[in-house]
Amino acid sequence: MEVLYIQLIKIDHENNRVTTEPIDEQGNIKQYVMDMLITISENIGEHEFTFKNGEETMKTYLNRFIQEDNKNAIVNNIANRLLIKEQEAQTKYAHITQIQKGIMLFAFCQMTDRDYKIVISKADYSEFLEETSGERKNGLPIKKKIFKSFIANVTIVGGTHNISKMVTFDVNSSQAKYWYNDFLDLEAKLDDETNTKKAFNEINARILTPIRKVSSDDYWCLYNSTLRYMRSDGEFDMDHYANKILGEYKPLNPKIKIKVLCEKALELPQSRNFDGKFTKVPKAIKKRMKTIISLTEDISLSVVDNGNPGLKNIIKPGEDDEGQKYIMVKSDEGYSYAKGLN
Repeated sequence: MEVLYIQLIKIDHENNRVTTEPIDEQGNIKQYVMDMLITISENIGEHEFTFKNGEETMKTYLNRFIQEDNKNAIVNNIANRLLIKEQEAQTKYAHITQIQKGIMLFAFCQMTDRDYKIVISKADYSEFLEETSGERKNGLPIKKKIFKSFIANVTIVGGTHNISKMVTFDVNSSQAKYWYNDFLDLEAKLDDETNTKKAFNEINARILTPIRKVSSDDYWCLYNSTLRYMRSDGEFDMDHYANKILGEYKPLNPKIKIKVLCEKALELPQSRNFDGKFTKVPKAIKKRMKTIISLTEDISLSVVDNGNPGLKNIIKPGEDDEGQKYIMVKSDEGYSYAKGLN
């Protein structure tokens, strides 16, 4: 990665202005900025976006930045836009949140002969001050110092450019709407319901189903825990799913390699085209949890948990005079099948 352009601008709400900050080539700040830039540019993002129809402001700014020479003026306009949108958001949401003081990083990086990245990030200004003063401290890891970021892939061939994949990252559990909607003029490429369906289907097909060939018991345990997670309210977070739902599972069969499953799961959002974070829509998942009970070596009972309180009246335990335990299942089809065996 080669950094072709970089600018740091303080978003000063107290004085209602933006101020370009110097980058000391010799001091700690240079390394701080480079660490931050590497962290952002390597991030695959949590949500993929497209530009909103009819909104041309940010799209125009980015096109002009790539095409024109007055890059500092364009970046300054972008910083002023962020200041305005943050002030509007603070007025609107003052009762529930406080916009973090920060510094905007704008960078243009060359990845290959034809591939580039535009990076816009909002980072912790207090950390920046410590770095510029030379008082480097062991504070937050670099990713935690970055409040929000935006990465756009750019391809330039023969003087013609194309802005393609655009992703965002937010340190908060939910994306700030003023950042992607108001400031960047973006809308989600996939809605929450589509994300919910795709995430579950891809996890089931590419992570869980292969387990079934090795260990049916492990498959059903992970299938049910995955289904329980997907059908609960709240946010889907692939990091949480991979590291907690999968990562903390203790397999019954030692052939099941949990670390490998976690790594495959973390790759799914990028390889299978769904967002790594989104608000789950439980009703989009029609599957039900199942319990597989091994009755004998040849017979298993599959029970679908659909919340039926009458299940205890359908399946009943029994014990004969010799102490042999059995179950009785109320079923016309089962009765016909059993009668046919005789």
